[in-house]
Amino acid sequence: MALAGFIVIGIVVPLISSRALKESGVNYRREFAGFNSYFLDSIKGIKDIVLNNAEKDREGEVNRRSDILLKETKKMKHGITKAGAATELCVTLFIAISLIVGILLVHFEMLDLGAMLIGVVTIFGSFGPVLAVSALPGNLTQTFASGDRVLNLLSETPAVTPVENGKTFDYENLSVKDLSFAYESSAPVLKDVCMNAKKGEIIGIVGESGCGKSTFLKLLLRFWEKDRGEINYNGIDVDNIDSDNLLDNVTMVSQTTYLFDESIEENLRIAKPNATQEEIERACKMASVHDFIMSLPEGYKTQVGAMGDNLSAGEKQRIGLARAFLKGSELILLDEPTSNVDSINEGMILKSLAEQKSKKSIILVSHRESTMAIADRIYRVDRGVMQEVK
Repeated sequence: MALAGFIVIGIVVPLISSRALKESGVNYRREFAGFNSYFLDSIKGIKDIVLNNAEKDREGEVNRRSDILLKETKKMKHGITKAGAATELCVTLFIAISLIVGILLVHFEMLDLGAMLIGVVTIFGSFGPVLAVSALPGNLTQTFASGDRVLNLLSETPAVTPVENGKTFDYENLSVKDLSFAYESSAPVLKDVCMNAKKGEIIGIVGESGCGKSTFLKLLLRFWEKDRGEINYNGIDVDNIDSDNLLDNVTMVSQTTYLFDESIEENLRIAKPNATQEEIERACKMASVHDFIMSLPEGYKTQVGAMGDNLSAGEKQRIGLARAFLKGSELILLDEPTSNVDSINEGMILKSLAEQKSKKSIILVSHRESTMAIADRIYRVDRGVMQEVK
C-alpha cells in the first residue's frame, strides 16, 4: 500500500498537476512580462507622457494590465492550491488504507500490534520526500513557462545565417547590380538597384522617408538576404564573404546610436578594444564631440546612464560616428549621420568626412540636401528605384 501511495503521489499526481497548471503558468508569465515592459516604458517616457497630458490614459492602461495580471495570478495560485489539496487528500487516504490493512493483519494474527504500529508510523513519516516531489509542478509552474519562452527563442531561425570560412577581401570597390528586395512579396522595397563605389569616393543617397535607403545599407552588410541581383565587394558576392571579414571592412552608423550603461570611453572601445587614448580623442575630434566630452566633470570616464539617458540624441549620434572613425573600416555607411545635430556641428562633421575621403569609401544617406554637398556622386531613391543624379 505504501508503494502504491508513493507511485500515485510521487508520479501520477505531479503529472496530472503539471498538465493542469501549464496553461495558467504560461499565461501568468506572458502577462507578467507584458506588464513589466509597459510599466518600464511608462517610467522611461514619463516626461513625454506629462508633456502630452496623457497621465490619465496611461494610468488607466497600467491599471487594466495590473488587473489582468492579478487575475492570472489568482488563477495560477488557485490551481496550485487545488493540486496541493489533492496531494494531501491522497496522502491521508493512503495512510488510512495502510492503517486499515495493518488492523486487518493484526486481526488475522499475521502481524503483532507493535510491528503494525511501527509500520504505520514508518509509512506516515516516509511521505515527506514524496510530498516534496509532488509539490514540484506548483513550485516550477513559472519556471517551466519561462523555460518554454527561452526554448522558443532558441528555436527561432535567424533571418540570415552567418558565413563561416568564406572568402576574405581588403576593400577596394563595391558594385551593386540589379538588386531587388522585399520584406513581403507583395510590397517590394527595392527594385533593380544598380550603383558602384570605390575607395576615395563619397556616395550620397537621397530620397523620401521610407523609400528604402536604410534597407539598402542593411543589405550591404547582409543583415537581410537579397531577393535578386548582386552585391559585390572586390568582385566577390556578399553571400560568399566571411561574415567577420565583411564587418571588419564595412561599418555602419545608424540613425539611433545605442549606448551601454558604462563610461563614454568604454562605449567607444567597443569599436576598438585596444585603442590608445590618443586614437579615441582623434576619433571624437573628427566626430565633433571631443570638446563636449571634455566639458563633462569626468571627461571620457563620464557614465552615460541607462540607455544613454544622460546624453542628448545629437550627442549620442556623434559618439556613434566617433565609434565608426575609431574602428577604421575602409567602407563607412552613414544613415542620417547629422539628423540630430545643428548646422555648425553638421558642417564640422561633413568637413571631417571630406578629409577621410582619400583613405576610405563613404556612403552617405540623408534627406538633407545640405549634407550632399560633399558627395562626389548622388543617387536618388524613388519608390524603390535608385538612379544616379546627373
